Amino acid sequence: MFKELLNDIEEELMVLEEDLLKTINTKRMLIRKPLENMINAGGKRLRPGLVLTAARFGNYDFEKARPLALAVELLHMASMIHDDIVDDSPTRRGIPSIQSAIGKDAAVYAGDYVFCKVFEILANEPAYVMKETSKAMSQVCEGEIKQKEDFFNVDLTLKDYLYRIEKKTAVLFALSAKLGAFSSQAPCKTAKQLYTYGINAGMAFQMADDLSDFIADSEKLGKPKGSDLKSGVITLPVIYALKKNGENQYLRSILETRNIGEGEFSEIVRIIEIAGGFAYTRNMINRYVKKAQEALMALPDVPAREILNASAKIIIENVNKTI
Repeated sequence: MFKELLNDIEEELMVLEEDLLKTINTKRMLIRKPLENMINAGGKRLRPGLVLTAARFGNYDFEKARPLALAVELLHMASMIHDDIVDDSPTRRGIPSIQSAIGKDAAVYAGDYVFCKVFEILANEPAYVMKETSKAMSQVCEGEIKQKEDFFNVDLTLKDYLYRIEKKTAVLFALSAKLGAFSSQAPCKTAKQLYTYGINAGMAFQMADDLSDFIADSEKLGKPKGSDLKSGVITLPVIYALKKNGENQYLRSILETRNIGEGEFSEIVRIIEIAGGFAYTRNMINRYVKKAQEALMALPDVPAREILNASAKIIIENVNKTI
């Protein structure tokens, strides 16, 4: 039953791939081809997968969950386009980012275009869906603004970091779970537990992504290694190392120059490793994965629950592969 359900979801995600391409099928060739390339470059499709899985805790109907799954992936896509503009990222998923392919000005419109497509889709849904989505997106924006405010901030606290990643990443995971539950009229208690699962899984996912910026190779990342740190994004491994005695003052002095080349980056990695920053981050990832799995225990024992449990485990497995 589990394998059959997994196959069903994979087939539905393939349908969504076609939906994505149809949705961005504009006559404006300046943005059409780059958007198609971005979709065809793939992606984990975690958020639409979460919508489709969460929907199976109620009266599942693919046609009801389908537009919501499409909408959350388009939201994620638009956010990535805008993120790349802000970060001046040259690549995304191993191909030129849209901003590097067509310029920042056109990329802004490309991202806005994708956002507008989301509104078109959600206009056919109940007002509750638009309200929850708008609320989540305002939080995502707050998280991104917080990140911008904190560029090269060597006094960043753990609380600051957790606030930021909850807003910029985890909230969209939680929204996906909530919309899936809504589409199938799952009980309110079930929807709340799925939301909690989404928050914690999203936190773990972002921590794992932040860790990979230091220890994964560029081919796996789909972008240059250390690009987040070099652009000023201070993440958990660095925050932990800055609080430890030893070479923390040296680390602080490197970061305060705001000019991190390959030599400086290698030195930062060495300092973090000695301070235990990578080990601490892995422990935090495990902690949030465990919280996500605990949220599942209050859900009905159906095959979809095992899919969510396995998805949480994959976060840890991917981290271990980068060691």
